[in-house]
Amino acid sequence: MNAGMKITLISCIAAGVLTVSVPLLSEATNRGRGHAAIPPEVILLPQENAVTDGTDEMPAGTPTEPESPVTEPLPEEDITVRVLDANTGKITEMALDGYITCVVAAEMPYTFNSEALKAQAVAARSFCLYRMKNGTGHDGADICTDYAHCAAFITEEGLTEKYGKTVAGKIEKKIGEAVKATSGKIITYGGQPALALFHSRSYGFTESSENVWGGKVPYLVSVTTPEEDDVTEVTVSDSELKTAFSSDYAVKVSAGGRKMCLTSEKNGTGRQSSVFYGNHELTARKLRSLLGLRSCSFEYQRVDGGWKFTVHGYGHGVGMSQYGANEMAKRGCGYEEILLHYYTGVTLTDISG
Repeated sequence: MNAGMKITLISCIAAGVLTVSVPLLSEATNRGRGHAAIPPEVILLPQENAVTDGTDEMPAGTPTEPESPVTEPLPEEDITVRVLDANTGKITEMALDGYITCVVAAEMPYTFNSEALKAQAVAARSFCLYRMKNGTGHDGADICTDYAHCAAFITEEGLTEKYGKTVAGKIEKKIGEAVKATSGKIITYGGQPALALFHSRSYGFTESSENVWGGKVPYLVSVTTPEEDDVTEVTVSDSELKTAFSSDYAVKVSAGGRKMCLTSEKNGTGRQSSVFYGNHELTARKLRSLLGLRSCSFEYQRVDGGWKFTVHGYGHGVGMSQYGANEMAKRGCGYEEILLHYYTGVTLTDISG
C-alpha cells in the first residue's frame, strides 16, 4: 500500500464533528490487534474475529443444515483448551473459561456494557467449541492467538504490561464477572456449537455469510443493527487505483490514454459486491483489502487526480456487531436477546449440565 495514501477518520463528538487526516499506515487500519496502545477508556475499535476474512472460503465444517442434537451435556469443568501462541509457537493447556477471559479482554473494550461483554463471552465460547469440533489446522492445538485466524488473546500479564496494574485490574474484574455469569452458556444450531462470527460495527444491517464467502449458513444472515454510523474516508490516486486492479493476476489494466471510469454493483444489504475500473472487475472484498478500506460498505467519488472512498462501519459485517451489541445493551437488552437477534434461529444451550 502506498504510504502517500490518506485516510480521514470522522467521529461524532457531542454536537460537533472531529475530522483528522493521518497517513494510511498499518496502524490506521489495524482491526484491533490487542487495541494497540490506546488506553481502554478511549478504545474505539473492537476486534473482528475474521476466521475467513481475507479469504474466499468458508471454514471447513460450517453447517448448512441442522445436525443431530447433542445427547449428553459436556461438563465445562472438564473442558481444557490447547492454545497455540502465534508468536512463540508454544502450546499451553487452559481451562475453557480462563481462555475465554483472555479472548474477551482482547476482543472487546471493558468499558462496554456488561450485557454486551456477556454476549461476547458466549460468542467466544461458542466459537472456540466450534473450532475444537471442526478443526483449526493447528497440529497439536485446538486454537491459536492470531486474531486473523482464530481469536485475539491477551493474558493477565499482557494487560498489566500494556495498561498498568490499576487498569488491568479493572479489566480483569469486569470481564471476569461477564465470563463467570455466562459460564457454560453457548449458542448452538441443530444441537452443535455455532460458528459465532462477529465484527466491530455495521451500518444499518449486518451482512450474510453468503454475500461474503458464498457459503449459506442459516444463522449468519443479515439483520438490523442499531449502532451509529462510523465513517472513514480514504483517498487514492489514479495510479494507486490502477496498481490495485493490476495486482490481481486476472486483471491487466491499461487505460490507453483514456480516463478510466469506476463503477460498481451492490448487494441487498447496501454493501458493494463488485467494482469495475473500465472493463476490469474486482470483488469488493479484494479491493477493500488492497486499499485498506474498513468494510465493503462504501461509496466513491471522483476527486482531483484520483478517487475518494467514503466507508461505513468496520469489518466483514457477518454475525454479531460489537457496537450494535453494546447499543442494544444500553437500551436494556440482556445478552440472551442480543445473541438471539444477531444469530438467527440458534438456541442458547448450557453445556455444564
